[in-house]
Amino acid sequence: MPRYRVTHRTAYSHTTSASAAWQALHLQPRNEPAQHCDAFELEVAPHPLDLTSRVDYFGNKQHLFTLREPHAELTIASRSIVRRDEPVLPMPGLTPALAVIPDLVAAAVAQEDFTLEQFMHASPLVPLLPAARALAAELAEGLAPSAPVMDWLAHAGASFRRKFTFDPEATQISTPLADVIAERRGVCQDFAHLLISCLRQLGLPAAYVSGYLLTQPPPGRPRLVGADASHAWVSAYIPGTGWIDYDPTNACFVGTSHIVVARGRDYFDVSPVKGLFSGGGGQTLETGVTVEEIE
Repeated sequence: MPRYRVTHRTAYSHTTSASAAWQALHLQPRNEPAQHCDAFELEVAPHPLDLTSRVDYFGNKQHLFTLREPHAELTIASRSIVRRDEPVLPMPGLTPALAVIPDLVAAAVAQEDFTLEQFMHASPLVPLLPAARALAAELAEGLAPSAPVMDWLAHAGASFRRKFTFDPEATQISTPLADVIAERRGVCQDFAHLLISCLRQLGLPAAYVSGYLLTQPPPGRPRLVGADASHAWVSAYIPGTGWIDYDPTNACFVGTSHIVVARGRDYFDVSPVKGLFSGGGGQTLETGVTVEEIE
């Protein structure tokens, strides 16, 4: 089971002094069947007096604080040690066909888990666009309707990667999903939101997963501290199997290099750092993430 050291640093700088700050953080990796967070520490400067934590509605660890002293800079740094195992995937051919998924999900909602409903409808950053439904059909071209849903995910994911270009300059978190479809460019958050819109319109409950990905430097180059970034992917609920994580940016099922931090309906539920400032004038934001495998 690989072990990783994750460092995440967020720094706000203001042109004038901010009098107060209210912040909510999703930075602590989850404990799940394939993952365990062995250690976590959080450092905030200036240090708030009311830093607290709770488990949110989706089962994520959330930290909250209010800073009531004037400040021109605010730095939030987290350090984690995480053990990550290979998630168990169903054997080929054992998942149901996509065509029967809506009926199976309806039965699961009625008999087992009503909370699945929240992952089947539009959410703040995932509208159920007709263009996304058309894209779902486009991604499935060449695949038999009777194909198991796991085959559909693999086929659609490979097609998605061919049709969309990763471009960190193309979008912001506020960019409408319709623009991502039209331009066929974006980043991992955009691709996760778009695939979620596709899946929900096909009857599959789909969740947004935020986390980290161990990236490898080019051959002969050292790993650069702070060069990694937060990552995002999709989790789809398959009746009879459970939740299966898929990374549309890299066209793969999630493995040991993916570290889960939080799960929700979309980015709005699980953003790493979110909050408000009183005053402060203009603001600049710097982030840096380092993921290292521990020998």
